[in-house]
Amino acid sequence: MPQIEIPEPWRQQVCVILETEATGKLIEWTRDAERRYEADATAAKVRTGDYEPVWTYEVYRPFRDVLSTPHPTGCPVTMDSPPGETYEFYFPLFHQRFYGKILLRTDRKRIVIYSAHKPLKPKLSCD
Repeated sequence: MPQIEIPEPWRQQVCVILETEATGKLIEWTRDAERRYEADATAAKVRTGDYEPVWTYEVYRPFRDVLSTPHPTGCPVTMDSPPGETYEFYFPLFHQRFYGKILLRTDRKRIVIYSAHKPLKPKLSCD
């Protein structure tokens, strides 16, 4: 199955939540996602000559930017829990390609970030 256009209602709601930057309240990170993000984003920042610490909120704008472009593509992903709708996609961060995977919970008020790191595989799961 090839990549699909990520549905606009999902993208809009995820962007609204990301805009709040309410980590711990509306935006949940898995431990693995946070750990990988910090390692890969720190390395990417250092390559640009930036030695400042990395913060999780720094990825929210790049997520919003890619999800707000016309016709962004990705793959739907089935997660065991919590219930919700999940998509994986690529996005640029610190001049490099990163992999993102976000679940919009069924209440459509909260998200879970499963991935925000350098890609581990050359293609998304549906390619």
